[in-house]
Amino acid sequence: MKKFIAGLTFFSLLAIAGQGHCFEPAIDGVRVESGADIRVSFTVMNAFTKEIEEAIRSGVPTSFTFFMELARVKSHWFNEGVGKWQFRHTVKYDTLKEEYEITRDEADVVRTKEFGEMKKIMSTGSAVTLDYAAPAAAGQDYELKIKAELRTVKLPFLLNYMFFFVRYWDFETDWYAYNFRIK
Repeated sequence: MKKFIAGLTFFSLLAIAGQGHCFEPAIDGVRVESGADIRVSFTVMNAFTKEIEEAIRSGVPTSFTFFMELARVKSHWFNEGVGKWQFRHTVKYDTLKEEYEITRDEADVVRTKEFGEMKKIMSTGSAVTLDYAAPAAAGQDYELKIKAELRTVKLPFLLNYMFFFVRYWDFETDWYAYNFRIK
């Protein structure tokens, strides 16, 4: 019996470890448009697991928080920080209307009944404007870093204990660095 339990435990841990390799969210498809201001577009790949999708469909509010840092690249010295930004996308499913409401800090609220469209809106930053005090210098090199975090919204006291497993769905990507030159 002990061998059976040990074997079952081993294969359970192996299955859990194997799932981690399939679900590795990452920033991808970064595009920067520079002119009078800097606009950034990107996507978070592999942002949704089956558990996260089920939680959203059951009405658990879920947020993606995006962090961006911009630095002027110096060839013989440390990079000079230009600015840091943070914005959030939060989705709530209304079971009565059967629609998803996506609140975005950098844009208008969007409502959709399509699950695929909701996933795309939640995991995409589209033409996000980086506002900063110093004007961008033409011919200057910059480094943009982007990171995303998924956090399920804190539930009321008793529900937080009933749904303790929800916090294990949270993730964060590694920092993605993108270098570009102002034209």
